[in-house]
Parts: sequence; C-alpha cells; structure tokens
Amino acid sequence: LSGLSPFLGETDAETMNFIVNCSWDFDADTFEGLSEEAKDFVSRLLVKEKSCRMSAAQCLKHEWLNNLPAKASKSKVRLKSQLLLQKYMAQRKWKKHFYVVTAANRLRKFPTSP
Repeated sequence: LSGLSPFLGETDAETMNFIVNCSWDFDADTFEGLSEEAKDFVSRLLVKEKSCRMSAAQCLKHEWLNNLPAKASKSKVRLKSQLLLQKYMAQRKWKKHFYVVTAANRLRKFPTSP
C-alpha cells in the first residue's frame, strides 16, 4: 500500500530471512498515511499459516473494503469508479452533441423544396 515491502531488511539476506519467518513491520514513517483498517487488512493476509489467513470471501467482507463511497466522501477524495463514470458521462454527452451537429450539417446539404 505504501510501495515498500513490510519485510524490508538492511540487506537482501535479512529481507529473505524476514520473508521466510513471516516477520514484518509497518515502519512508522513509511506507513503513517495508511488507515488502521488498511493495516489490519494487510496484517491478516501476511500470515504464514495458510489456514489462518483470510479467505477471498473474508477479504471482501473486511471493513477496509466496505462502505467505500462514504469513506471517500468523508476524506474528500473521489473513487476511481466515480472518476471513470464522470469521464464516461462527459464523453457520452460530447458524442451526443457531435451526432446532433453532424446530422444538422447533413440536413443542410439537402436541397430545399420551393
């Protein structure tokens, strides 16, 4: 979520040791902008024992992934889906106007009746 690995060590060998032992840490400076819900979500996935990890169904029910529109409006950000919808609606409106102008131009080419 931050772009950095929570398993990151000082050397490659130390990083591999952290991965093998499933020893990780959310460094305070690197992960400070993440919500506790996001950290909890990732923490429940970074579990060595497969049977103790969240399933896909459990992931989809996790608090971090629920009620996204309300969370986005609360933090005054727009969801990617909202931005894509806005872009689609703008393109649709533009196309509609384009077709109207095209049709009007074609109608002008027809001879007028006396």
